[in-house]
Amino acid sequence: MILEFPGGARPSDRTRLGKKEIEYINGCSATCIKAESDRELVCEINRQVLRGTLIGRNGETPVYSPIAGIFRGVMTLEGIEFFVVTADGSEGEEVIFAPETRPLNELDFEDIKESAKKFGIIDTRSGIPLWELLERAHGNCNRVVIDGTETDSLSAINYRLSIEQAKAIVGGAKILLKASGAIKCVYAAEYYRSAAFNAIAEYATDEKIFALAQLDEKYPYGDFALMYALYVKKLNKNQTALDEGVLIVSPETAIALYNSMISGMPQLDRYITVCGDGIKNGANLCVPRGITLRDIANTCGGLEDGYFFAEDSLFSGQPVYGAVYDTTHSLITVNPEERIPTDCISCGECAEVCPVKLLPSEVLAGDGRRLFGHCIGCGACEYICPSNIPLLKLINKEAKK
Repeated sequence: MILEFPGGARPSDRTRLGKKEIEYINGCSATCIKAESDRELVCEINRQVLRGTLIGRNGETPVYSPIAGIFRGVMTLEGIEFFVVTADGSEGEEVIFAPETRPLNELDFEDIKESAKKFGIIDTRSGIPLWELLERAHGNCNRVVIDGTETDSLSAINYRLSIEQAKAIVGGAKILLKASGAIKCVYAAEYYRSAAFNAIAEYATDEKIFALAQLDEKYPYGDFALMYALYVKKLNKNQTALDEGVLIVSPETAIALYNSMISGMPQLDRYITVCGDGIKNGANLCVPRGITLRDIANTCGGLEDGYFFAEDSLFSGQPVYGAVYDTTHSLITVNPEERIPTDCISCGECAEVCPVKLLPSEVLAGDGRRLFGHCIGCGACEYICPSNIPLLKLINKEAKK
């Protein structure tokens, strides 16, 4: 059975990158990892570091250098502060933790939470440190969901990860089940991703704790859409799935937890799709965490004039500045000149795709503040509008007046 949620928009174009295997990019000129307000420097500025050297902390979560080079401290790029490491031609890794050798049945919640913390694992779906999610989930969670859906129909990174690293995804899912106390794990993806389902099913053999969910080919899939499609549960605007006892993470998060625990290496890499008409060579990539957009563009043959990178979605994706963020799964090239707004034609398509049954075009009559109170920010209305009206942007703008 194909599961679906109310509203959402069906894509006009599917990805052409599903058959491209993930390319592993080791070198780059610099890495920039976002520094939070509670950051702390651990490493001396201008010191030479190795891949895996501890350079700082965001609160209680450690930050490790993804490359060998020179630690430059915290720098501001495009108004955002980052831990910056620049390459200097050196190589080498620093392995500061031993692999976990105890079997899973001997590990408890504290063991797994502390492992997620010391390895600096960030849930790439939410951007929240995994140890914090596990702390919230422990004792209050009955389901774990591995969200194998793509952030946009042009992306293919979760599909490729599901095929190429199915063992690590299922292994990570088992660890998450143990830590959270949940009784079942669901792997969810678009229904036509048969190769991904087959790869996961090869390792998720225990039907008592694993299930596969085939979802309709509509976007975007956030907490609201997944909770309705899987459990027919409507979330309020400010609710998350974890508020209802469901821990949803990306395949990449499960992979990072599994690989770190068996290798002793922290989370140092990211997986992304780079796609769209503005890039010469679209690709599925494994790159150092915090790789710069300039390095990404150079890796893929260059960015066409007039285009910029938007993260994750043509529905609600925002421009990316400086570097790849921890929550970026796809970089989509966008040319703003291709979407010139015209007058509303009152077609009603924005209302048809709205998951929470709003009439987004009412923002044109100055009703943005009321709409904002219920809008979940999915961007489906803006994506579908034949007049190219930036409805989501207008709703957010009106609400701030």
